[in-house]
Amino acid sequence: MARVLIVEDHAPDVYLVKEALRASGVPFELTQINDGNAARVYLIDATSGGVPDLIFLDINLPKADGLEILRMIRSWPHLAQVPVAVLTSSNSPEDREKAYRLGANLYITKPTGLSEFLATVGGAAKQLLGAAESGGSARLS
Repeated sequence: MARVLIVEDHAPDVYLVKEALRASGVPFELTQINDGNAARVYLIDATSGGVPDLIFLDINLPKADGLEILRMIRSWPHLAQVPVAVLTSSNSPEDREKAYRLGANLYITKPTGLSEFLATVGGAAKQLLGAAESGGSARLS
C-alpha cells in the first residue's frame, strides 16, 4: 500500500486526489496536511517507517510556501528520493521552472474538468509510484 502525503489547504482538491487514486486502482493510505508549517514539522519527524512513497504538494500554502517545502524535501537524505508532484492552480512558467529546478518530479496545473483531473492525477500517481518501486527517477513534463 502506497503512503501518499498531500499538502493542500483546499478540501475539495484533497477529495479529488483521493478519488483519482481510487479510480486509478492505486492502493493507498493518505495523509493530508493543510499548511506549510505543519508539513515541515511532519516531514522533519518522518522516519524510515513513516516516509511517504509519494507527495502531492501545492505551491500556494498558508504559513510556508510550497516551493520552500520542496527545497527542504530535496535537502534531507531521508526524503530526497521521494517522488514529489507539484499540484497547483499556478500555470506560471516561472513557478514551473523553479519547481523543476528544486527537484519536482512532476508539475501539474490543476485541471478544471473532473474527468481530466482524475485521469491526470491518477496517472501521475501510478507513474511516479512505479518509477519509485523500480528504483528509477521519474521527471515528467
